[in-house]
Amino acid sequence: MSRRVGSDLRPLTTAITAGLVGWFGVTVLSQHPQQVFDRFRRYDVPGLFIGNWRFFAPEPAQHDFHLLHRVLTADGEQTKWVETVLIPPRQWRQMVWFPERRQDKAIFDICADLIGHLGTPDVDITTTTPYEVMRDFVEHAVRRQHPGPDQPRGFQFVIARGTGYDESHKPDYLLVSPFVPLSEGTQK
Repeated sequence: MSRRVGSDLRPLTTAITAGLVGWFGVTVLSQHPQQVFDRFRRYDVPGLFIGNWRFFAPEPAQHDFHLLHRVLTADGEQTKWVETVLIPPRQWRQMVWFPERRQDKAIFDICADLIGHLGTPDVDITTTTPYEVMRDFVEHAVRRQHPGPDQPRGFQFVIARGTGYDESHKPDYLLVSPFVPLSEGTQK
């Protein structure tokens, strides 16, 4: 009798093994950088069965954007360019808890979107949504850095692209904004 039970389970064991091997193969193929292998994912409607563990985006970023600004003081003096957002050195806690990364990612995405508009003909860059968001972000930073009655007359910002920690390459300056005047009534 035990011999019969074992032979009855053999087809089931073979089917389960073949299913798991197939699932593993499809999951491994789906990690390939070529998007042609992503066609298997359309059969995984809820997106739960075929994992996506590409360690970076399909096209990983190879540079950093730096946002700098300068102000025209109330005395009419133009300051040097300063980083609007300083990137602090990494800490061990950031492996687990790093909410500040969301701001860095948002600035990166807005800069990438804004730079994408530069090549579009007949587009006034200063009327695009990414430009307006970036302008308002820098204005908020300027007002925070210069509180009190002696607010600057205005500011300019620049978006530069750098190679990250490799300081042997000079940054590329991609966009310099026109002068943005500050007035007391436009505080955001």
